[in-house]
Amino acid sequence: MKESMRIAAGIVSFDDERGLRRCMNSIHDYVDLMMVIDGKFRYFEDDHDISSDNSRDVVESFSNSAYYCYPNLTEIEKRNKYLEFAGDQGIEFLLVIDSDEFAVINKAEFLLHLDNVRNSKINSGYRGDITDVYGIKIFEKHFEKPNSIRERYIERIFYKPGNLRYQSIHCNLVDVNNPARNFTTGKYTSEIHGITLYNDDELRSNRYLEKSVLYQNTLLEGERAARKKIFN
Repeated sequence: MKESMRIAAGIVSFDDERGLRRCMNSIHDYVDLMMVIDGKFRYFEDDHDISSDNSRDVVESFSNSAYYCYPNLTEIEKRNKYLEFAGDQGIEFLLVIDSDEFAVINKAEFLLHLDNVRNSKINSGYRGDITDVYGIKIFEKHFEKPNSIRERYIERIFYKPGNLRYQSIHCNLVDVNNPARNFTTGKYTSEIHGITLYNDDELRSNRYLEKSVLYQNTLLEGERAARKKIFN
């Protein structure tokens, strides 16, 4: 008898109580577990390391959630935490979603696509832990460009996520069992339908957003050399 799918979401968050609640409300009926990694990113300028709002209370208000706090890690290190936990929990599919995003999901279509992925692995004789990365549609609207909405597909569904780790930059995923297999932005196996992500900064304070812009600029400076090595 085929075991039921284990689906989880990995979320990073810091001082984003309102966005986190919106994010979790949008997905909690569709996943078995929501893993939230709280704590200030390294290089993000603030006077406290752990969310000072009600973020933890928001997480703990959902019965299928787990709250973790890892302050002063880099973005890559924080994201790798939920990949590690997904491996420990035996998660088969992981949805990567941030607290400033929310999902609109057609449950029947979404689960059908995931089941088709799973069946294709089984029917091809697959019995191991070879991971795959799948794209889903996202509409992005950012504080810096308030009149612009970007539509694209982004790698956000991971099959066998416990075998993936971010390396060098946050859009570079590597299969730990075969480091030659890496999944950079736009490089995924196929697209999963029945789910659409929306990103906006409207629930965050201007003070936070101004700090976020400075933080993102700092990251960009540090990533340029790594991007050249990966993409060239």
